[in-house]
Amino acid sequence: MTTLITGGAGFVGLALAERLRADGEQVVLFDRAAPPAAMLARLGRDSLGILLGDIRCPIDVDAALRSANADRVVHAAAITPNAEREAREPMAVVDVNIGGTANLLQRCAVGRSGVRRVLVLSSVAVYGVTPPAGTRYDEATSVPAPAALYGITKLASEQTALRLGALYRLDVRVARLGPVYGPWEYATGVRDALSPHAQIMAAAIGGQPVVLPRAMRADWLYSRDAAGALAALLAGDALRHTLYNVGGQAMSDLVQWCEGLAANYPGWSWRLLEAGEPADAATVRYNLPVDRAGLCIDRLRADTGWAPAVSLAAAVEDQMAWQA
Repeated sequence: MTTLITGGAGFVGLALAERLRADGEQVVLFDRAAPPAAMLARLGRDSLGILLGDIRCPIDVDAALRSANADRVVHAAAITPNAEREAREPMAVVDVNIGGTANLLQRCAVGRSGVRRVLVLSSVAVYGVTPPAGTRYDEATSVPAPAALYGITKLASEQTALRLGALYRLDVRVARLGPVYGPWEYATGVRDALSPHAQIMAAAIGGQPVVLPRAMRADWLYSRDAAGALAALLAGDALRHTLYNVGGQAMSDLVQWCEGLAANYPGWSWRLLEAGEPADAATVRYNLPVDRAGLCIDRLRADTGWAPAVSLAAAVEDQMAWQA
């Protein structure tokens, strides 16, 4: 099997590439630029292809599909903007997140490239900040209500991909990822804020104190677990749905993450923002104004057997080993 990953030089793309190659598969990364040398050194170049191009350009995508000769495509190319970039570059966000999706699906069909499955990566951001009817967001009952341009464009990307998949008779599946953290995360220029976990880790390594704006509770998804879920959706031969939530299942917060790291960094300090302190006293940035409800993963578990395998304690240990 050969898998082409658009946006493959990014966080989730690299995590998935590591997993697929560990499973003995060929991987081709398609992105505007190659991953940093340090990332390539970790990943290794055996059975790994790197193709450069723009997801919005038909010529670039056609060339990538021909060169990769892939059985499957994972569409991870996207811009994840903060409010400042939303205001500054709205057309770029729309062009990449929606237009890039449409271009990819059309090129897969027009070129008759032999692609057997297209897995489109979406986000919990499509649900917005409206609380779910139950305890978690469910694919069948939770109505999307995106609150920012990223969620708006990811929802439109989902719908575009599924509609074109039906028109072109392509096997298209959508994975809505929860908030991801862990190995392979770095500043790519298309994600305006690293995960809070990465921000805290960088501060701990540099000996800088951390002030959390709040505990920030969510079903945080470790990147190795995310990669396992995506690999299961790529390989699944009994998928009954087109849309799947991918979440970390267990709820945790940044206080727990700081507590885990503190044991490994003697002398490092962290605390929560105190009542009455100005918001800009916080040193960790998190774009959501409220904590995020978790994702129901019953559908994914039933169809693939996948479940998160990395506990918070194991994630701390694994992340420490990665940083070392």
